[in-house]
Amino acid sequence: MEREVRRVLVIGTLDTKGTEVGFLKEQVERRGHRTVVMDISTRGQPGLPADISRQEVVQASGLNLQEALEAGDRQRAVRIVIEGARRKAQELYEGGGLDGVIALGGGTALFIGTAIMQALPIGVPKLVLSSMIAGDMSRFVNGKDITLMQSVADIVGLNPITRDILTRAAGAICGMIEAQTEEALETFTQTPPLIAVTDFGITTPCARHAAQLLREKGYEAVIFHAVGSGGTAMEELIARGLFTGVLDLTTHELVDHLAGGAYGNIGPERLETAGRKGIPQVVGPGGLDCIAVLEEGIPARFQGRKFYHHDFRRCARPSTEELTQVAQAMAERLNRAQGPVKVLLPLQGWSEADREGEPLYDPEGDQAFGEELKRRLKPEIEVVEVDAHINEPLYAETAVALLEGMMTAITQEGGDEEPEQTQ
Repeated sequence: MEREVRRVLVIGTLDTKGTEVGFLKEQVERRGHRTVVMDISTRGQPGLPADISRQEVVQASGLNLQEALEAGDRQRAVRIVIEGARRKAQELYEGGGLDGVIALGGGTALFIGTAIMQALPIGVPKLVLSSMIAGDMSRFVNGKDITLMQSVADIVGLNPITRDILTRAAGAICGMIEAQTEEALETFTQTPPLIAVTDFGITTPCARHAAQLLREKGYEAVIFHAVGSGGTAMEELIARGLFTGVLDLTTHELVDHLAGGAYGNIGPERLETAGRKGIPQVVGPGGLDCIAVLEEGIPARFQGRKFYHHDFRRCARPSTEELTQVAQAMAERLNRAQGPVKVLLPLQGWSEADREGEPLYDPEGDQAFGEELKRRLKPEIEVVEVDAHINEPLYAETAVALLEGMMTAITQEGGDEEPEQTQ
């Protein structure tokens, strides 16, 4: 069986990495695929002919690169290249000329390459080979399915180490492109219907039980880890129409976002997309009892707090004031929903660290959150209280029943409309 030829967008600064980009291009083409080379350099002569030149990239941005360079404003110059390159990559994808993308280099390739990749939908293979894969990479991934590959040696010239790693990177992107499933996101038809579910390590029993209940009822659950990137990815896929309903029972990212926790990089869409699309959702306070801390020691801003040690992560208990602010933010977002919403509050704790006898147990703080949320939500959003802990089966069972009831009501309303149209 003849293998289908795919097109790989290869991104690099051709003024400094022309030789290395050329070698990677050859390795991809040796595997039977085509390449489209994009130059993301800002100055200097390219060391390799580009299929999408720097001039084309800049023209697509509609901005003046030369003016930025003459002013010595490198940051602005880079932003101009990013803007144009994102538009060119989107054009390729929308025209059916892009099956995967790979960028290579150092810090510039990491920064510009991932910015370009973030403009492409989840499901398009994305790989960055860089010598700068170190530290917190969340800002570069930002909820997308971007694979980061450490180049070991700096990608400066060809030698036994760089040739080996470039060859493997070519194999990796080609392998990802070739590994298409029958359920590709572009062709997914919601059979069986998908339900989005959120969890965090200390609320996982809730998510697992809910997923099992959904499977028994003929749905399929997709669980997203509420650590910033997970919530962001879920919002994008909701926007693409993949989900019939949402069980957003773990909204931990909101407290990290407002209180300076480790997983607060959620962007503007968190807790907004399902409501905007009119998709039924049940929302809970899972993980709002903890602010994730990754730093060594106890940061000054969290001195005197209750702490829970999970693994390499620790969780600080939010203050009542912080929880009140979270309730206000949650209500503001949910009040804009154009579809059915219910809020489900467990009265015996919001995580495994928040039950009687555990380090983050604070029923007064939980109660203050609930009261503020009920006060701020518009009347048509029902708040249901369950006298159970979030990880007890009763909570997940109630959540699934509420969601199924809303989805059934929508189906029945749609069915009721049909006879009226035929009369």
